[in-house]
Parts: sequence; C-alpha cells; structure tokens
Amino acid sequence: MQCTRCGSRDYVKNGKFQRYQRYLCKECKCTFSDKVRKYTYADKEKCIEMYLDNAGIRSCARRMKCSPSLVIRWIREFSDKLRKNIESAADKLPDNQLPDIIEMDEIYTRVKKG
Repeated sequence: MQCTRCGSRDYVKNGKFQRYQRYLCKECKCTFSDKVRKYTYADKEKCIEMYLDNAGIRSCARRMKCSPSLVIRWIREFSDKLRKNIESAADKLPDNQLPDIIEMDEIYTRVKKG
C-alpha cells in the first residue's frame, strides 16, 4: 500500500474510521485508508479521455455507471492539475510567459457562418 497523494510507502497507523484503518503519510502528512476504491485511476483517465473526445458528460457517466456530478468533479480535478503543471512549466520559460490556453465546452461547438 502507498500514499494516495504522493505515492510514498512511509506511513504510520492513524486510527480507524467506519471500520477502515486510517494511515498518515510521513512525507506529505496526508491521511488515507485501506478502503478499496470503486473507480480506479485508469477508470477516471478513461472517462476524461471520452470527455476530451467530445462525448457528453451524461454519456460518459452512463458508460462509467456513475453520476454526472462525479464526472464533472473528475474533470475539474484534471483541469486543476493541468493548470498547475502549465504554471510550473511557465516558470521555467524566459520572462515567465504563460502559453495561450483555449477553454472549450460542448455547448460552444456551433459556429455561425457569415
């Protein structure tokens, strides 16, 4: 078992919560449990890929057999991580120039001609 945030294997027991043992990571001070997750990181990645391939939120939720609000939460978590990665990469660029970002949504896919 490893920390869900940083992946470290250096942890100690930290009590119990609803029959599940809790652990405290010594490196990042994050708490986690030994409870089996219903959706793995691969499932989340698959769902986000479907969304990025222009599948709607509800259709992603139907295929993953979860709620649309959970899919939205996964997308927001992914976008926050992506934004942080872009900002950290921009720190390495000369003059701290951020790359241009275009945000798109399935609602704005129509373009009027003329």
